[in-house]
Amino acid sequence: MPRHLKVLVVIFLLAAGLRFIGLNWDQNAHLHPDERFLTMVANSMRWPKTILEYLDTSSSPLNPHNIGYDFYVYGTFPVIFVKFIAEFLGKGDYNQLTLVGRTLSALFDLGTLLLIYLIAQKIFKKPIISLIAALCYAASVLPIQLSHFFAVDPYLTFFLTLSFYLLLRNNPFLGIAFGLAIASKISAVLFAPVIALGFLFSRPKLLSLLLFIITLYFTVRLAQPYLFSGAFSLNPQVLANWQQLKTFDIPGYFPPAYTWVGTYPYIFPLENLLFWGLGLPLGTLSIVAIFYLCFTKPPPLIWLAIFWTGTLFLYQGAQFAKPLRYFYPIYPFLAIFAGAFINNLFKHFGLKKQLIILIPTIALIWPMSFISIYLNSNTRVTATKWVYDNIPKGSRISCEHWDDCVPIGGSGPYQFIEFPMYNPDTSEKWSMMQGKLSQTDYLILSSNRIYGTTMNVPQTYPATNQFYKSLFNGSLGFTPVAQFTSRPNIPIPGLRLCLTPLGISYGQIAKSIQDCPQPGISFVDDYADETLTVYDHPKVIIFKKNTNSL
Repeated sequence: MPRHLKVLVVIFLLAAGLRFIGLNWDQNAHLHPDERFLTMVANSMRWPKTILEYLDTSSSPLNPHNIGYDFYVYGTFPVIFVKFIAEFLGKGDYNQLTLVGRTLSALFDLGTLLLIYLIAQKIFKKPIISLIAALCYAASVLPIQLSHFFAVDPYLTFFLTLSFYLLLRNNPFLGIAFGLAIASKISAVLFAPVIALGFLFSRPKLLSLLLFIITLYFTVRLAQPYLFSGAFSLNPQVLANWQQLKTFDIPGYFPPAYTWVGTYPYIFPLENLLFWGLGLPLGTLSIVAIFYLCFTKPPPLIWLAIFWTGTLFLYQGAQFAKPLRYFYPIYPFLAIFAGAFINNLFKHFGLKKQLIILIPTIALIWPMSFISIYLNSNTRVTATKWVYDNIPKGSRISCEHWDDCVPIGGSGPYQFIEFPMYNPDTSEKWSMMQGKLSQTDYLILSSNRIYGTTMNVPQTYPATNQFYKSLFNGSLGFTPVAQFTSRPNIPIPGLRLCLTPLGISYGQIAKSIQDCPQPGISFVDDYADETLTVYDHPKVIIFKKNTNSL
């Protein structure tokens, strides 16, 4: 085996370790709401008796709309695929299907890594650049995190990256790859201009264009049949779901959307990419690499990758909702840009090739610290155990709506008192809240979701803002008795240091009681975009009512 392929195997195994470690990170508690939903949909699906029934949107038992899920905006291909594999392996029950889904997410992301190697090799024809690009992607934290979730995003990114590779090679299977991307998530259509531009420069024969259109149609028709209500007409129920999804950009309709109120287009996603998605070393290299490639004379094919990266970033960065995962499909290409730049950087300074590995190795600090959250018990699971060990049975415990309650799995021997914090700040709400507070023995914040979003809009929630200020400064009559964090961490004996990035403000009210319990160097991501932490390592804070408040 050639040496560069041996190195690729090592990189692949490193990436696999980072993606497969701790896949059951929530101990079957199903704490990710999206994958919880997909698991419920998959469990409700039934296999059609015939291919005609499978294709029949109005009657197929695989169509979410026919089995009680009137609102469904994802592609059906990943869910049906996971269901098939899980049942084939005899793991189709509620718990194991989720784990199969997470395993397949990791496998598809590893497939993306191999495509990065092939694309870089096709563009630059230098194994060293391909290897560095693969290593950069292996060290990218957002793909590592999303590999731990049963979601459609790894499928979308894999099939879009595959489409790019097949486009470079003028491969007749391009229509199939792009069709599977659309069948995974409709946002794949943003890649259509890239295909059009690729066709424009390659000047394919009419037969090739027809083959692409035909294979694209039949792939989508077979992999996402419920997108259609007839042979060619789109399903009005799906269109209505997509239209309804856009209303989630209205915070009053979908309260968690308050997290993006006041965020700047492009600046907000760029900050999240630099601090969290890639980390400062790799993120900075990737951004600089784009400018470097634009002002040098790179291979012509790289312009297609730059065009795709710019297209997605410019579109998604201008949207109201800007979660990290919406930018996932450009991460493979950022890794390729970084690989080319790092190689040229060392070539320019005349350093030995063996030292090229140094920069990506430094970039590994962030992902190696991030996977510590999967080596530790989930914070909500740990908090649940603490509740059972320390809170007397029969106690009344608060639970904020729109969030998972602690203890997880139900109130158990306790009584939940729901706090409707997203309700409008009316006198009726706070009259009701006064009654609920008087009954509450322990007030539990199971994540930063509610106080992070409501305090982001003080003009909308002035009384709620004051409530959380009083809670955290102690004047509400509750004292924090336990905090549970699982931050990215580098364990170093004898050292206890927490590093918080500057300019991070989401849920910053909690800084007043921030602790630093883990030995070593911890990267405090408590105040990052909630989609980074709220699923797999939220900060849980438990307050106890003061005796003199009784």
